[in-house]
Amino acid sequence: MITLVRKSNDFRLYLLIVTAFLAVFLLGGCSSYSEENLTKEDMEPIATLPPLERILPNDPYLFLPLEAVGFQLTFTGEVDPATVEQSVSFEPKLDFTVRRTQPGEIYLEPEGKLQSETVYTLQVKGVKNEATGIPETLEFNYRTEFRGDRQITNPQWSHDGKEIVYIVLPKDSDTAELWKVNVDKGNEQLLAKGLSWPGRACWAPDDSSILFVKRVAQEDKNYSVPEVRLVDREGRGEKVLVFYKDMAGMVDFGPYNVYPWWSPDGQKVALQLDLGGVDSHSDFIRSMAVVDKDGKNLRLIDGQIFVGWKNKDSLMVLKTYQNYNYGRSYRYDLFSADPAGNEPSELLLGAGQVPNFDRASQTPDLNSLVMGQWKSLSTVFGFKNEGTGLLLYDVAQNFLTTLGPYKGYQKHPDLSPTGKRIVFTGNKEGNWDIYLWENGTVKQLTSSPSHELYPVWSPDSEKAAFVSTRGGKEEIWLLELSSGSLKQLTGLDS
Repeated sequence: MITLVRKSNDFRLYLLIVTAFLAVFLLGGCSSYSEENLTKEDMEPIATLPPLERILPNDPYLFLPLEAVGFQLTFTGEVDPATVEQSVSFEPKLDFTVRRTQPGEIYLEPEGKLQSETVYTLQVKGVKNEATGIPETLEFNYRTEFRGDRQITNPQWSHDGKEIVYIVLPKDSDTAELWKVNVDKGNEQLLAKGLSWPGRACWAPDDSSILFVKRVAQEDKNYSVPEVRLVDREGRGEKVLVFYKDMAGMVDFGPYNVYPWWSPDGQKVALQLDLGGVDSHSDFIRSMAVVDKDGKNLRLIDGQIFVGWKNKDSLMVLKTYQNYNYGRSYRYDLFSADPAGNEPSELLLGAGQVPNFDRASQTPDLNSLVMGQWKSLSTVFGFKNEGTGLLLYDVAQNFLTTLGPYKGYQKHPDLSPTGKRIVFTGNKEGNWDIYLWENGTVKQLTSSPSHELYPVWSPDSEKAAFVSTRGGKEEIWLLELSSGSLKQLTGLDS
């Protein structure tokens, strides 16, 4: 009996030793296996990159377009594109190509279209900290713009205040449509198809017709060209005002796109000709032209960008100041131009007084004009920190006043017909809203999570129409300034 007990105890001890040995072996084996995999897949050393001197764009509140997006990384020393490709990643994931433009400069180009309203994080590993010498992982966030089934731009009130015309770009279309909506009834009507995008619609001074630019296909060619056209208020009688061949005959090449403006007396039309390409100091090579109301007597005038009308016998234009283009920041000279094209332009302000022009809005009496502009040349890619501004120009006194600076980004300013108030789009925290400037004070008018763009005053200065995404897609909305009430004008039947 004793002998049996001893053998049983010996056997139990043997099992205990074997179990412990197996446990150690298995745990050790698993540990070694995990460590080997971790080292191979997750712990592979990243090559150290030189300090990052600059990245463009460098602000999360610059809403990137969904296509034609690029990121420029500038390092303090020469880098190998293959090394940068291993060190860079996007979340959500993006496939991208890497191109070296200069020894220390890398360009990242996403291969597909980005997602709408998405925050993308660009991560760059192994970037040497210039102060400590220690490699770091840098992260940059970018929020894309809203992109629904269609895009809307350039809403414009009729002078009688009854209707608003606007341009719509349908989903997956290269050309746009001209629509109008009745302000009281909400009735929408398609007026014309095949418009240029981006484009501009313009009511005639008597509201009888609407000016726009249409894309016209060329025979035996795979591209279309712009023509300046008119259509009556009811969408009938569409006709050509200026043929493409006549505009192309005045310039070396192009134009790629055209933007029209009626003169206040309805006798002339000013045309901004975007000729495409990029020169050393401007996004586009541009020219200005004027044509009579019947489409005759087309002539070039001295200028590049349309600003407004000084009077019926002259208009205001911008010309690039010298060849200034540091960090894609532009300075312009403001001129008074002869619409007959016979006299040279006359400088209105000091040289280079208009930096980074956005767009302009003018009162019906032509006495006042507001321009959107970058506040300073250093804020093109960093407006969140320094802010951007608005310029108020007294035409009669030839006096320019800078409004602001204001936090965030201001654009799409529209001056009330009385000249006393300005509505504009502002981006303070990553969201576009409508703001009101009056007597030096700025008030926020909308505050929804949606985006509000392109505000325009009604002729009586009591209401503002704007483009909003608050319904889930871009539509025209109406804001009563006195009560603050909102009304959706378009998209009610869809």
